[in-house]
Amino acid sequence: MKNLPDNLQAAYFDVDGTLAKSNIVEPLLYIKKQSMSPFRYRFWKAMLPIRFVYWTILDKISREKSAASIYRQYKGITIEKMNVLKVQCYQEKYRKKIFPNALDTINLLKEQGVPIVLVSGSLDIFLQPLAEELGTELLASRLESKNGIYTGNLEGIAVTGKQKVILINKHAHQNQLDLGKCASFGDSSDDIPMLSSVKYPFVINPDKRLEVFAQKNNWKSLIWS
Repeated sequence: MKNLPDNLQAAYFDVDGTLAKSNIVEPLLYIKKQSMSPFRYRFWKAMLPIRFVYWTILDKISREKSAASIYRQYKGITIEKMNVLKVQCYQEKYRKKIFPNALDTINLLKEQGVPIVLVSGSLDIFLQPLAEELGTELLASRLESKNGIYTGNLEGIAVTGKQKVILINKHAHQNQLDLGKCASFGDSSDDIPMLSSVKYPFVINPDKRLEVFAQKNNWKSLIWS
């Protein structure tokens, strides 16, 4: 990636749609298939179109609530079972879908000594392998568990929209970073608060609303594949 600003103090990256052609539903499908009996999974999957319509409508109202509704589907899965499946799920649903342009940009930033932080509404259990592989920090949604079983609730709220800004501000404060010397990368209108919070926003594969917003604000727009 050319024309990266000099002397960046940090770069904050969304994951789904920005670093990779991924979404938060695909890991759920994988985990359900591996953790349910074939009969139960077929029944659950048959109901998925109805759930998907509901999640899509809810997403237009509140991405935070939509994500929370999706993550409730993990209720009852044991941590032990998830620990067995999470790395394979990462390999199948995230690692294979990372955009080469994204890797090139991250490697260039790392060569320049720029700290990189992944900021994502996806679950940390699936993204931690990515953060470790890329050598980045991770700020992501977390599932609540009790007695070794996931409750279907989140610890706190989903890392979307303004919550990303709250976490970025906290991270910058803790690490004595000036957001006026930082960059962020995002792909959807939900990332507008995060992109607006730094001096150097980069719009990646933008949805229509973000594309229009980026043009009005002269943000740099890139297509990664």
